[in-house]
Amino acid sequence: MFNPRKVMLASAMLFVLPLTSNVHALTCSADADTWNNGYTLNVTVTNDDNSAINGWEVALDFARSPGISNSWNAELTTSGNTVTATNGSWNGNLAPGQSAGFGFQGTHNGNFVVPDCSAGGDSNNSSSSPNSSSSISSSTPISSSSIASSSVGGGDTNSITVRARGTTGSESITLRVGGTDVESWTLDTSMMDYTVETNLGGDIHVAFTNDNDGEADVEVDYVIVGGVTRQAEDQSENTGAWGNDQCGGGSNSQWLHCNGYINFGSVPGSSSSSPSSTPSSSPSSSSSSSTPTGNGSVGCGTTAGLSTGRHSINVNGLNREYIIDIPSNYDMNNPYRLVFGWHWRGGSADNVANESYYGLQGQANGTAIFVAPDRAPGENGWTNTDGRDMAFLRAMLDEFRNTLCIDEGRIFSAGWSYGGMMSFAVGREMADTFRAIAPASGALWTPYNDNGGPIAAWISHGTNDSVVGYDAGVTARDLFLEANSCSNNTVPTQPSPCVEYQGCQAGHPVVWCSFNGGHTTPSFYSSAVWEFFSRF
Repeated sequence: MFNPRKVMLASAMLFVLPLTSNVHALTCSADADTWNNGYTLNVTVTNDDNSAINGWEVALDFARSPGISNSWNAELTTSGNTVTATNGSWNGNLAPGQSAGFGFQGTHNGNFVVPDCSAGGDSNNSSSSPNSSSSISSSTPISSSSIASSSVGGGDTNSITVRARGTTGSESITLRVGGTDVESWTLDTSMMDYTVETNLGGDIHVAFTNDNDGEADVEVDYVIVGGVTRQAEDQSENTGAWGNDQCGGGSNSQWLHCNGYINFGSVPGSSSSSPSSTPSSSPSSSSSSSTPTGNGSVGCGTTAGLSTGRHSINVNGLNREYIIDIPSNYDMNNPYRLVFGWHWRGGSADNVANESYYGLQGQANGTAIFVAPDRAPGENGWTNTDGRDMAFLRAMLDEFRNTLCIDEGRIFSAGWSYGGMMSFAVGREMADTFRAIAPASGALWTPYNDNGGPIAAWISHGTNDSVVGYDAGVTARDLFLEANSCSNNTVPTQPSPCVEYQGCQAGHPVVWCSFNGGHTTPSFYSSAVWEFFSRF
């Protein structure tokens, strides 16, 4: 029998401090997940004032060097042991009572102490960001070219964020808009956000300009334009990818191995020629509500027909139960991500809900609806006898589509142990319905009817797993590599020791996290999985 799953948060401390400035009633809180010499810090800033604000800034005072390696949903600068975070263009506007979340990962020595947190903001209506018109985000910028003038293109100012990393720390990239260089950055070896504002119009190119024919390579995760994410692997024009034994022969790739560029399409509202690709509808940020994608279910536009809590549904004569959690600020016109969290052997929907759906609910910050289904009566897990668990899933999906505003293009599955097995089965049988899965310590032991299609997958397995053997996880991974037409080549990705397979079908990446551990989730599961889901 499976052991109860280990609590994922090794150490969590919560500080809620009043605003140090007396201008606006902003508060911030921080909690940490720590392991060995690593940590993940999640921060929430809340507008407790009676009026809206259009920009915020948070100061985090660490006891020692923060050692940041990766960040999301904020622009960071570091001075000594103090990290200053400012909002992005997409999450600076906070209505009264509204919150925004951001976070980062890093390394520490000795006992980790959650940093003191203080917040400030700007309630004027001139901008959604307190930053200057040419603000750059990175912990260490950067050799840069001059910001291009507005003589080409004209129009409104656009904030453009590039998320990228190098492999040696010597690589540089250049952002070009309409053929004009806007800014250049020397890249960190961890994924970082680099942001600039420009009123230029035209196609957006991220160009790699310093290939030394050695190990210098650039990975571009995505570009954010006007709050909308455009994934690199979804873009059809990549002149710097390697494929078919030549540069420029491997389009639809996140990688720039040769001198070249990725074309991310045109700036919204510009007068440029038609873009080469369509922007993705998925935001990378975690704001207080999800961003509409135009792929809403039939339940959009009507009052929610379900409430947070436990519900039952009759499926082929069998009464089945689930727990659903709907954001408190639910907007019936806003299509939400839908995330299923499947429990382990002997577990229950209550267990998953009580652990915040594998920690993903806190990461989502109100952008998703979460569901924890219960196993069939008399079963210990997801046996899918006579297909009844899949029928249960389809019945839930039908109910949610009709009663809630669901983003049909962003439905996800996560789970550990037997929950990982169910997620694997969902990924094979319902690849045309689910956008991505995140199985941990799973195997192909839940029966399924293989759809045959590709699906994005983030998979983890402990090398010392004595309950569900490591080889069983490898076998499951390989099936998804085959379905997604991935090559055998991998590149490191955050967090270590994860790798991402190359050559997969566009929009269907496979990340493999083989870690030194037993039958458990890795310590970084919640933050890494949510960052993966946020790519779509």
